[in-house]
Amino acid sequence: MKCILPWINFGTSTYGRPRVCGYSDHDAQWEVLFTDRGYPYPPPPAEQTPEHILKSDFAQDWKSWLNKLENSNINSQWNGVYFREIRKSFLRDEWPENCKRCKHVESLGGTSKRMDENHMWYEKYKHLIDLTNDDGSLPYQPQHLDVRTGTICNFKCIHCSPASSSRWNEDESLIIKYGYEVVENNDQWIVQDSKFWDNLDISQIKRYNFLGGESFYNKRHNEFIKRLNESPYAKDVEIAYVSNGSLKFENMENFKKVRLRLSVDGAEKAGEYFRFGLKWNDWCNNIKKFPSNFDVSFQWTCSNISMFYLVDTYDILREEFPNIRFLFNNHVTEPYHMSVQNLPNELKDKIKHEIDAYMFEKEAREVLPFYINHMFEKDGWNSHGKILLNYLNDLDQARNIDWRASFSEMNLEKYVE
Repeated sequence: MKCILPWINFGTSTYGRPRVCGYSDHDAQWEVLFTDRGYPYPPPPAEQTPEHILKSDFAQDWKSWLNKLENSNINSQWNGVYFREIRKSFLRDEWPENCKRCKHVESLGGTSKRMDENHMWYEKYKHLIDLTNDDGSLPYQPQHLDVRTGTICNFKCIHCSPASSSRWNEDESLIIKYGYEVVENNDQWIVQDSKFWDNLDISQIKRYNFLGGESFYNKRHNEFIKRLNESPYAKDVEIAYVSNGSLKFENMENFKKVRLRLSVDGAEKAGEYFRFGLKWNDWCNNIKKFPSNFDVSFQWTCSNISMFYLVDTYDILREEFPNIRFLFNNHVTEPYHMSVQNLPNELKDKIKHEIDAYMFEKEAREVLPFYINHMFEKDGWNSHGKILLNYLNDLDQARNIDWRASFSEMNLEKYVE
């Protein structure tokens, strides 16, 4: 039981903290690293920490990771203790704490990111596992780069927050009421500064994966893509995106392949409410035609709203765009009031019946049982049903929209006393 990503992929969080992939739980991983060494987590202030600990290699690795790529570099982080210990866990056929999201998905019979990535890359790169040193380090640098291009975004989706979308800053006071903790993080190192982009070794990196925010809303990203596209290395480079699909996809015709995943949660009026900033007809027109080197798919995320409208969304998009695949790749865990578990049992039964009755394609039928199992795994409505309705009411007031009209088919107020 292994995942190929720790041997090939270097990822970053939105604010530049290194991680294996976008589903990493680096806090859980660091907690294990600290407690296994007999250290408290989170660590106390430096003035309360013994000097021999402060001077240890482990402490230096922790401080380097904490300082983010703004003050560090990929070369040193790639063989830091965070990556090394994750590799060693997989070599023992154990799940690292970092990877418990995939473990949970697989335990419910779902297709995890680990399985998807292994399907694409394991055979090509499995020989690299044998190069692992006893301490988990590797004698080479990553060939895949997974970068979060900051929070800059032109949408403010209702399951999102200022942590992933700069446009959500307009409604920060609203979301604080629902448990969002404001964290002062600076992403200017990747949004405004050019140092990170200038230092990327375009002669060595063969695959880039970009996710925002909205990457195509980031001027520094766009400048880098133009430079890379015009370079002699472009013909050997694959680039992958998750994008909201609202902007133009330019300066990409020379790449070997561009894998574009277009985020969807609902269609038409439901989609416009959910992905605030979306204009449905404009969006459809923008994704009608792509260069021949593009591999385009819709990427659906499971939430309570999107699950209710799944059959309609799938039906509309397969009818309008029969050549674009529909992928099921994610589910909302936070905020919990947006989780698919936070639905009345009557609606859960209705959703299951509609999904069972609909003629989904084979690929969809193979993965949908996970989302149904996850939906029924817990009953969140008693504790979070009213929270969801209050949240939607607050969104209506702040954005001059109307959830009762956009989600009229759900009739949610019927289920709240």
